[in-house]
Amino acid sequence: MELQVLVATMGREDLSLTAQMDLRQNAVIANQCGYWEKKTGQTDGCEVRMICSDTVGVGHNRNLALEAAEAEILLFADDDIVYYDSDLQPVIEAFRELPDADVIFFAIDMTKNGQVFDKRRHKTKRLHFYNCLRYGACRMAIRREAVEKHRLRFSTLFGGGSLYGSGEDTLFILDCLRAGLKLYSHEYVLGACAKDSSSWFTGFHEKYCFDQGALMACAFPKAKHLMKWYFGRKIKKRSGMKLTAVMKEMDRGIAAYSTMRPYAPRAAKEKGE
Repeated sequence: MELQVLVATMGREDLSLTAQMDLRQNAVIANQCGYWEKKTGQTDGCEVRMICSDTVGVGHNRNLALEAAEAEILLFADDDIVYYDSDLQPVIEAFRELPDADVIFFAIDMTKNGQVFDKRRHKTKRLHFYNCLRYGACRMAIRREAVEKHRLRFSTLFGGGSLYGSGEDTLFILDCLRAGLKLYSHEYVLGACAKDSSSWFTGFHEKYCFDQGALMACAFPKAKHLMKWYFGRKIKKRSGMKLTAVMKEMDRGIAAYSTMRPYAPRAAKEKGE
C-alpha cells in the first residue's frame, strides 16, 4: 500500500517545502505561482513532484495535485503543517485497520507562536452526515480508487482565492457521502498546523456571512433556508454580530449564488445607518 501527500501551496521556488513540513514521503506539490512548470526531485529517497501553475483558488490547486496523483492512498495537506511522523506510516496502518474505509480524517494540533493551543482528538469511528462536516481537507486521506471511480474533485467556486471565500472542503466531503463512500475518523495525530495567519480568513464579517449563504445554496439546495439558521447561529456566537445581520447577509449570498454574483458591500443607507 503506497501513500502520496498532496500539498497545496503558493509562491514556491523549489522543493524545500518538504523539509519545512518534515515530510519524508512521496508527494505532489501544487504550487500557484503565476507560471506553468513541472519540477521533480528526490528527498530522502522519496519522489517529490511540483506542478507550478498560474491558476487561482485552492480548489484548482488541489485538483491539479489530484490529477497527478498515482498512489493508492492520498493524504491532502496544507503547507503550514509539520508532521510528527515524517514517513506517515500510521496513515497507511489506519487504512489496514479499517479496510472498508474510503476516507479517514485524522487529528491535528493547532499552534500559535509555536505553542499548541488546541488539541483536537478523535475516536476511531464511522462518520455520517451529522458529524463529518467539522473536518478540513488537511486532515483527510482518501483511497484514489474512490476518487477516480466517482470523479471527485474540489469546487473551484468556493475556497481561498475563489468567488466565494470558503467551503470547498465541505462540498468535497458531501460529495463523498452522496457517492456512498464510507468515512471514518481516527485517533492518530498527524502533526501541528500553524494558525498565526491565514491567506483567506480575515474574520467573521459581512462577506464571510454572504459567502456562507452561497455555500448553503450550493451544498443544500432543498434545505438551504433551514441550514442557514443552524450555521448562522454558530456564526453569531463567533462574530458578535446580531443574528438579524448574519441572516440578512446569508440571504444575500443565497440569492447571489443562483446567478454567480460576487459579494458587494451594501450602502450605509441600505444597512439602515
